[in-house]
Amino acid sequence: MLAHELRRRMAAVRVAGEAIAMLRNKGLDSTAMLDLLLAEVGDLDGLAGEVLGDQPPEAPGDGAPEVAATVQAAARTVAVARGATVRVQAGDPAEVEASPTMLRQAIENLIDNAAAHGGPDGIEVDVRPDRATGQVEVVVADRGAAAQDPGGHGLGLFLVGRFLEDADGRSWVAPREGGGTLVGLRMPLRPA
Repeated sequence: MLAHELRRRMAAVRVAGEAIAMLRNKGLDSTAMLDLLLAEVGDLDGLAGEVLGDQPPEAPGDGAPEVAATVQAAARTVAVARGATVRVQAGDPAEVEASPTMLRQAIENLIDNAAAHGGPDGIEVDVRPDRATGQVEVVVADRGAAAQDPGGHGLGLFLVGRFLEDADGRSWVAPREGGGTLVGLRMPLRPA
């Protein structure tokens, strides 16, 4: 099952590498794609270290990731790997006390699941910080099949559940108006 996660990450690396080669062959600037490739390799290394136990796992609060930036990075990976269109909308910046690697992986898994089951178009991700409740919600919407429990089957969804448990968060699933699925993650904001 880990192979699925690694294949998706490697697909993003491969696509970025191919794009760099194409841009260079045409004499165009490949700096942005090289930056993307290096970021993907770094993310892959962090995931491998955490999942395989090659390095101590990040504790919640190590780095206090900014949720919207993490969602953007996860959306970029899925878009490159699957040729998907992912629209991200974010409110005010919001940090959570969670492992940056596992937050990224959990969100990426939900976006990838939306692309796999709902098709590569019509994927929307909203980041909704709510200072009044001290929570931030990430909602992934697709236009595909019936709702699936984010704590369900497969390694990807297992990692989402593991992340939520570690981050003191919770998830929900609902049908999307007009067809498709909404999957939400709700986590405590980092105290100011």
